[in-house]
Amino acid sequence: MMMLTVASVMAQDDKPNVVVAEFVNKSNVGSVPNNNLRQEIVSGLMETGRMTVVEQSTLGQMPKAKNELLLKLSEMGIQYYIEGTFNSADRKSRTLSSSTYYECDISYTLTIIETETGITKSSETLKESYSSGSTSDEALLKAIAKARKQMTRFVDNNFKVDAIIKGLDEVDGKKGVKTCYINIGSNTGMTKGQICEVFCEKEVVGEKIESKIGELKIEEVLSGTLSKCSVKSGGVEMKRCFDEQRVMTVRTRAKKESVFDKANKLLE
Repeated sequence: MMMLTVASVMAQDDKPNVVVAEFVNKSNVGSVPNNNLRQEIVSGLMETGRMTVVEQSTLGQMPKAKNELLLKLSEMGIQYYIEGTFNSADRKSRTLSSSTYYECDISYTLTIIETETGITKSSETLKESYSSGSTSDEALLKAIAKARKQMTRFVDNNFKVDAIIKGLDEVDGKKGVKTCYINIGSNTGMTKGQICEVFCEKEVVGEKIESKIGELKIEEVLSGTLSKCSVKSGGVEMKRCFDEQRVMTVRTRAKKESVFDKANKLLE
């Protein structure tokens, strides 16, 4: 019954299904901060709305050997297994005007493995920092808590969603396409503000290749499989490709961090 329930949950949408392993602790902190880091990562992944995170403990008895575990997860419809390592936690104290405050820099690595093939999809080492803590432990926990927000960019970089332009909406005679519709929506975790790159197929020396021609921004998610977008760039080329019935692919990407965004991270 439990297995049927899990399978039913995983069949509800088009999002990839993911299991996050217990984290390996290579840092000089104890098991509680290590578990806290994993929980922040899991919460951050879930908050993106782009995947279904399944707790391994809900799946019943699972093989201990890694290759057998991956095979079993694949058979259950789980596409990815994420391993985490808490690499380090560097805590320091500083005195300023007779007041002492604490800083902490943490480093952790997330490795994404495709369960069907056992191939590593990507491995990325991330860092978080926090200062102004009133105690060393507070600075550590605050740095760990910042990992949650990092997951939006991590997911955008490693779990891209492909779509097509389903129809044009507003078209300008000089600027080309100004707004359009794409065939992805809430079923794949799309939200207002998501940036997408647009690629058009063209032939070069007898081979068909994809060439980036512009960018879109989702302005409104209309349904599970439909979103309205504004065109950030490439409107003329998109109109030309659409009129010529050439294949255009839309692919999600992470937002580029501005200087303002980076400054806000340091202040948090």
